Formats: sequence, C-alpha cells, structure tokens
Amino acid sequence: NMPSTLLSGDDFTDGKIDILDVLVKTGITKSRGEGRRLVQQGGVSADDVKVTDIATSYTEEQLKNKAVIIKKGKKVFHKIYAE
Repeated sequence: NMPSTLLSGDDFTDGKIDILDVLVKTGITKSRGEGRRLVQQGGVSADDVKVTDIATSYTEEQLKNKAVIIKKGKKVFHKIYAE
C-alpha cells in the first residue's frame, strides 16, 4: 500500500520533470535544497537504481508508460506516474 502521486502536464517543464521537483511534489522533501543534499549523499534511488546526478529527469512519456518508484533511504517509498 504505497503512496503514489499522479503528475499532470502542468508539473512538467518542456515535457520533463527533474528529480528535485519530483522529491518536492511528492512530499519526500520540503525543498529542492534538501533534495539536492539527499541526492548528493546517495540517499535517493529510482526503481532500485541510485540517483547520483541532480540533473536526472523523467519525461511525461516515460511516466505514462511505466510508473517509477522513488525511494528515500531504506523506508520511504513513493510511486510516481503520469496520465
């Protein structure tokens, strides 16, 4: 029973959304700065692949085809997808 967030077209900039915006919109972090520190310290993974670059982004098409599971640390999971 994992929390999930449906991203709409308004959430994407030029058809993409970066990992920092994903972290803020899902409520995993309170700010982009907190998200940046978390990524740089290796505390974020997407579909069990560690996110090491704050420029990592997802296109609206990617998220329409397949939901992505964002993980913070060992215990916080969140699913993102687009309609």
